Amino acid sequence: MSLRRFLVPPGALSQDLVELPPAEAAHARQVLRLKTGDEVWLLDGQGLKARAVISRLDKAGATCQVLETRRPARPLPRLVLCPGLLKGPAMELLAVKLSELCVDEVRPYVGPRTVPKLGEATARLERWQRLAAQALKQCGAASPPLFQAPADLPAVLSAAPSAALKIMLYEDERQTTLAQALAAHPGAGEVWGLVGPEGGLAPGEVAAARAAGFMACGLGPVVLRAETASLALAAVVRLGR
Repeated sequence: MSLRRFLVPPGALSQDLVELPPAEAAHARQVLRLKTGDEVWLLDGQGLKARAVISRLDKAGATCQVLETRRPARPLPRLVLCPGLLKGPAMELLAVKLSELCVDEVRPYVGPRTVPKLGEATARLERWQRLAAQALKQCGAASPPLFQAPADLPAVLSAAPSAALKIMLYEDERQTTLAQALAAHPGAGEVWGLVGPEGGLAPGEVAAARAAGFMACGLGPVVLRAETASLALAAVVRLGR
């Protein structure tokens, strides 16, 4: 059985003895029924993980003795996902699943076909980051995606480095698939993926993305939901190369 994982505050793993946050300690004792002497993994959500042993576990809290620390290398290529801003439940699903797929950064954009408003989405930013961090406990990744505040599309497009492989999922593209685009650039060190919102990319957005160097790619004969397309892009980049 794999070791249980717990989140600890950033910087906590610089110490030999680490106090679990109250909610994590309660989960260890009341739900998982762990006990003193059990080994666990501690994650600080910033790329550091530690194998530790529980040295104290009672109603007052839990203390863990760090045995070793690691900073696993992030998978390559660096992956930045730029989805059109989605409704609350869909964005929360992405926050969890993109942690599992080791996406490095998420840059939501607001455009003519996005439903949520910019102010509403900015207020949700902390929740997305919190959900992404919690997902580390299930998947074992060392750090969650960094969620940037939603911005307009020109700002997102201009942020992509010139050396990055820039991909735009577009339902009307019939010549080039996502797999073909990735296969043609096997040495790409960074991939930026643009995915439209529920209503798809507007013609003006497609033109702007092309002008910014984004290559249009298709995902097959069916039209995917916006959140499914984002997950498909991340999965192909991470698992299909």
